[in-house]
Amino acid sequence: MTTLFTIGAEYERERLERIEQNRAILAKLGLDSDNLRKLSLKKPKPVKKTYIVNNTPENNNGSSEGEQEKRRPSRLPKPSKTSRDSPHKIRYVEKSSSRTYRRMASRNHLGRRTYGGRIYDSEHGTTCHQCRQKTIEDKVQCTNVLQDGSLCKVMMDERCLVGRYGQTLQDARESGEWSCPKCRDVCNCSFCRKKKGLSATGILKHVALKAGYNSVMEYLGDA
Repeated sequence: MTTLFTIGAEYERERLERIEQNRAILAKLGLDSDNLRKLSLKKPKPVKKTYIVNNTPENNNGSSEGEQEKRRPSRLPKPSKTSRDSPHKIRYVEKSSSRTYRRMASRNHLGRRTYGGRIYDSEHGTTCHQCRQKTIEDKVQCTNVLQDGSLCKVMMDERCLVGRYGQTLQDARESGEWSCPKCRDVCNCSFCRKKKGLSATGILKHVALKAGYNSVMEYLGDA
């Protein structure tokens, strides 16, 4: 019991000595207990807020034009691999729509496409007078000489010639002199009928054949 009391007294003595040493150090620095109390009671000075005035005009969204210019490149859509590699647009068609899939145009090169078994070419094709389609299909050209001495430039492909006038390319070429429906004043294309004050007939080939006529020309009574 005497030993524990001696140890406790020794510890307390050392603690008091350390406290006195710390007070002496603070007194040398001018930081005694009164000064420390005053410092702790002082309120910190408020920090002044600095505002930056932005003279850049803002748009309706509240962001400045400069900010928009910085952000705009990151928002631009990146071109797809297809659009970078190919100059043509590719349309993908669901195979479930088999009819559309079979007849859908497939572009081979600039200005040429195939559709419904026909080859359309805006650069090297020739225009059929009846349907006004520019294709590379075989056509027959009118051999009639016009009043100004020039050759008639009307051409027709076999589809329109057979369906509209009941004549094949071979029949038209056999005589060596083929006068087109326009020169014979029996043309039933929409442009020629409009000049006569008549409305366009639309697709009448199947109607005429179903009614027992050999062509649209016979069906319209122009034969």
